[in-house]
Amino acid sequence: MKKYLSLLLALATVFSLTALAAISVSADGVAKATNAVFVANSGDDAAAGTKEAPVKTLAKAIEKLPNGGVAVLIGAVTIESPADKSHNAMPAHSGVITLTSFYDGVDYRNTKYGSETLLPCLDLRNGIYSLDFHGDIVMDYLRINVGVSDSTNKPIANALITMDYHNLTVTANVETTYFYANGNPVDPEKFDQTYYTTDKSGNNARNYPPIILMGQNANNTAAADDADPNAPKGGETITRDVTLNVAGGVWQSVRIGDRDLKTANTLDMHATMNISGGTYTVWTGDPVPANMNVMGVAQAGTTANYVCDINVTGGTFLGEIAGFGMPGGVVQPERVQKGTVNINILGGNFIRNYGSQIAFVFAASSGKAGAQSFDGAKANIVIDPTKITLADRMTVATLKDTAGLTATLTLSSASDKIGYFLDGEKNQDKYSVFEGLTASVTAGGDTGTPTPATGSATVFVAAAAVLAASGAVLALRKREER
Repeated sequence: MKKYLSLLLALATVFSLTALAAISVSADGVAKATNAVFVANSGDDAAAGTKEAPVKTLAKAIEKLPNGGVAVLIGAVTIESPADKSHNAMPAHSGVITLTSFYDGVDYRNTKYGSETLLPCLDLRNGIYSLDFHGDIVMDYLRINVGVSDSTNKPIANALITMDYHNLTVTANVETTYFYANGNPVDPEKFDQTYYTTDKSGNNARNYPPIILMGQNANNTAAADDADPNAPKGGETITRDVTLNVAGGVWQSVRIGDRDLKTANTLDMHATMNISGGTYTVWTGDPVPANMNVMGVAQAGTTANYVCDINVTGGTFLGEIAGFGMPGGVVQPERVQKGTVNINILGGNFIRNYGSQIAFVFAASSGKAGAQSFDGAKANIVIDPTKITLADRMTVATLKDTAGLTATLTLSSASDKIGYFLDGEKNQDKYSVFEGLTASVTAGGDTGTPTPATGSATVFVAAAAVLAASGAVLALRKREER
C-alpha cells in the first residue's frame, strides 16, 4: 500500500501540469497561424480558402491543411450525411488542426455569414451518422449544433465524432447548441439539454447530444459495412497512444474504443482521458446499465500492456463511469480484456435524476449485448470525496460478475455518501444496508478489507492527511511498468 500511495503522490503534480498545458485559453481567441483556411456553407471548394473567399466544406479545409493549421468556421459548416447515414470521412492529416470561430482577435460566433440562417457552427443537424477524423484535432471557441425536426422537436439522429485513435482536445470554449433549420433556437422548455425522458414511445422530446468515440465506428449492419468503403473493418492491433481532453460541451458519452465493428480491434497502447468540464447526459434512463458517460475501453479487446488513465476533475455527470465499458455491438465479437484502467475521480458534479439506483462507477460494466471476458485485468478506482458534489449517494461497483478482474477502491477520506457492492446486482436498493465507508482515518493507515462475493476486490480508506499534501489523488501507472 505504501508503494501505491507514493506513486499517487509522485505523479499528482505531473498530471496537474499536463492538464493545464493541454488546454490553453486566450482572450483573443485562437492565435494567428501560418496556415489557416476559412470555411462556410456558402463558400466554394474551388475558392482560395481566405476570409474573403472561403471554401464550402470541412473536408476541403482539412485537405488544404495536410500538415496542420487552423480551420476558421466563419459561417455554418454542415456535415452532409450520405443517404445511408454511413461515414463522412475527413482527409488524413499530420500535425494538429484547430477548429474555431474566434480567430486572430475576430469573433465570428455571433454574426451570420452572408444569407445563412445559422450562426457559425459545426452543424451536425442533418442526421449525420459518423464524422470521422484521421488526425489530431483541437476544438476551441466552437459551437457544435445538433438539430431537431421542426415539427416534432425530436432529434434526427445521434452525431458521432470519431477519432480513429488520434488525439482530441475540446476546450471550455466549446458549446453544444440546438437549432431548428430556420435558425431559431429550440425552446428549452420543450427540449432539455441535460436530461431526457425514459419514454421510448417517442411521445416526448429526447436529447441526443454527440458521442465522442476515440476509436472507429461501423454502420448498423454488417452488410452496410461491407458496402461502405469508408467503414473500418476492425481486426487491427492499435499501438498509437491517444489522449482525450474535454473541458466543455454537452455529450452523451466519451469512450476509448470502437462501436459495432464486425471484427474487434485490440488495444495495445496507453490511453488518457482528462475530463475537466462539460455535461454528460442520460441516454434512455434504463438501468441496464447502458448510461455510461465515460468508458476506459468499449467494444474493443485489450492486451496486458493496455493502460487507460481516466482523470475526472470537473463536469456534470448524469450517467455512469466504467473502466471496462460496454462490450456489446451489433455483430458482437468476443472481447478479451487484459491490462489496467485507472479511474481517478478528483472533482465533478454527480446527479441521479432518473429512476435507476445502479452504481455511479463501475470497474466493469456488463453492458448490453456481446461477450467480454477478463484475463488478469485490473481496475483501480480512486475518489476524493472532498472534491466532488453528490446530489445523493455514490455507489461503486468494484466487481460486476466477473472472473479474472481485480478491482480496488481508494478514498482520500472517509465518507458516508460513498459505498460499494461486490456482486452483480444492478439495483443497490436491494441491499438492506448501504455500505458507506465511514471508518475512522489514522495517519498512514488503511481500514476495511471486505471479503468479495466474487472475484477479487479490496477497499481502502487512505490517510487524508497524507493525500491532502499532494493536492490530488492519482492512480496513474508508469508506462514502463506495463
